[in-house]
Amino acid sequence: MPRRAATLIMSFLLAITLTMTSFHTAEARRGRGAAIVGGVALGMLALGAMDAYGRPYYRSGCYRGPRECRWVGGECYWNRYGDRVCSGGYRECWRPTYCD
Repeated sequence: MPRRAATLIMSFLLAITLTMTSFHTAEARRGRGAAIVGGVALGMLALGAMDAYGRPYYRSGCYRGPRECRWVGGECYWNRYGDRVCSGGYRECWRPTYCD
């Protein structure tokens, strides 16, 4: 989520910068509306480009699969009365990597 928020903020700043720097050339022809539309369009293109390069697993043909969990049992032993005693286990989770 932080990476996506940073990407969104950077593309917004890029759109504002492009819009502000293009005012002088746009005012002579069509007014400020064309500059704002152009800046927003360029910002959206920049956002798409940054989002495409922000996925390291897709570039190499690999991706992280869904989260998988299993129960790992604790150790068991026989006590001096002949009873089997087992300690509690724990849940172990991981995300396997699949490559095409």
